[in-house]
Amino acid sequence: MTTPATPRDLLDGPALRALFMAASSHLRQSAAEIDAINVYPVPDGDTGTNMSATLREAVDRATETGDTPTVAEVLHAIARGALYGARGNSGVILSQALRGFESGVGPAARLDARGLADGLQAAATQAYHAVSKPQEGTMLTVLREAATEAMQAAETMPDRGSGLGCAPVMARAVLAAEAAEAATIDQLPALTEAGVTDAGGEGVCVILGGLFAALSGETPRSAIHRAHRPIAMVEGHGKDEFGFCTEFLIEARDNPLDLDRVRAMAEAGGNRSVVVVGDETLARLHVHCLDPQPLIDAASQFGTVSRVKAEDMGAQHERFKAGGSGAGARIAVLAMSRGEGFDAVFESLGAAVSDLGLVEKPPAGQIADAADALRIPDVVVLSNHKNVRLAAEQAASLAKCTLHLVPTASLPQGVAAAMAFDPDESAQANVAAMNEAAEGISTIEVTIAAASRTADGVDVREGQAIALLDGRLVAAEETPRPALLAGLRRAGPARGSLVTIYGGEDTPPAGLEAARAEVEAAFDGVEVEALSGGQPLYPFIASVE
Repeated sequence: MTTPATPRDLLDGPALRALFMAASSHLRQSAAEIDAINVYPVPDGDTGTNMSATLREAVDRATETGDTPTVAEVLHAIARGALYGARGNSGVILSQALRGFESGVGPAARLDARGLADGLQAAATQAYHAVSKPQEGTMLTVLREAATEAMQAAETMPDRGSGLGCAPVMARAVLAAEAAEAATIDQLPALTEAGVTDAGGEGVCVILGGLFAALSGETPRSAIHRAHRPIAMVEGHGKDEFGFCTEFLIEARDNPLDLDRVRAMAEAGGNRSVVVVGDETLARLHVHCLDPQPLIDAASQFGTVSRVKAEDMGAQHERFKAGGSGAGARIAVLAMSRGEGFDAVFESLGAAVSDLGLVEKPPAGQIADAADALRIPDVVVLSNHKNVRLAAEQAASLAKCTLHLVPTASLPQGVAAAMAFDPDESAQANVAAMNEAAEGISTIEVTIAAASRTADGVDVREGQAIALLDGRLVAAEETPRPALLAGLRRAGPARGSLVTIYGGEDTPPAGLEAARAEVEAAFDGVEVEALSGGQPLYPFIASVE
């Protein structure tokens, strides 16, 4: 008589979501190790990073399904999120496997051993369909062997696993995946030559191992083999002459998408490494081609094209030879900036910069173009001025990439936000962290009054130096340094605070140093830094944190 399955083994929606969250975390921790065995210089070379980013976005989508989602709702969210977030060949194949898993499990109220086996079988089948020329000795082989063993395990259980716990089936799938992965080194000459196993297959093992560890309460183990020299390029992983690694989404417009026709379009003209995944409403394409524009134009006949990324693999090849592969560059920061010093600060933090403007602020189209020029799927924009926020919000509807706004109101807030950026995190997690960092900054801006006014209770004469605290007028003095001190007094930095002073383009180094010394003398226990911001119109900008 079989022992009834416990609720821990029969997975409802929240429990299944928790398992995928654990697997995503395990994959993220293992991403660098997986990257290390797949280091040839093409955009798809960062397999661990690509798979991790894909699964992370899938899980992020699943967290939006509420407190008590069904199994079907969780799997649909994961599959959809993976399709939108897929990075590189390996990420696209993973997204299709997750879509297959969703269809294989179906509308079950709880996931049991039977549903798990059916889901893994459908995942492997769907993954093979995603690749125009499937190659054995890759992650496809590992997925298939895991699914085959899972099916055999379920078939030997009473009622073919219906109503029984998932753990025994998952355990055997993990063992089969690891065995298949170990064998990949002998299936492809390039892997044999390099002395390593397949990187995508390692990712599959890590995901399955993470799922099983969360299900069983065990600590997931890693059996990753590190490469001691670059892996030769192999068919199915992007071996071809250099061109453009092109990825984009097609969303059905008037008629359902015919994936066979879309695939034929993508393969025309000698394009290579073609991967097409999705359904009749939304498809993701990954193609290596010599010129991406004709491909994008042809794709637009099927529906609305978005999230276009076209990376010059020849240029990347030269850059990678000089400085490494740049793993993880799948999310970027675009900072609206003004002044050579601020530009340098943002660039030192890994952000790209675009002109904030002097009086006339940048329009939405300029912001969108600057974001798209980065050729990265997700771009976080730092507006860095209260009058740029609306234009940046509008830019999100114009950009081909997915644009995320952190509505920083000043350059120092933007610097704080950029410092909080983590390229290994999702866009959603980064936006939250960057917003929090910006909110902890007070900004003092010192400029010269262009007219006589009374504002915010302060009388100002034209030509006076005025200080604004977070955009509000707080002081008027005859010269900039006293105005800076007055503004800082209103900010009230506590002991242990950090004050950073940015000198304007017309502020000489001696004047900036004098301001730093005066501030240090005026505020006991406050650390003071001074940098050249190079900003026009404002002799001093300071931040308090």
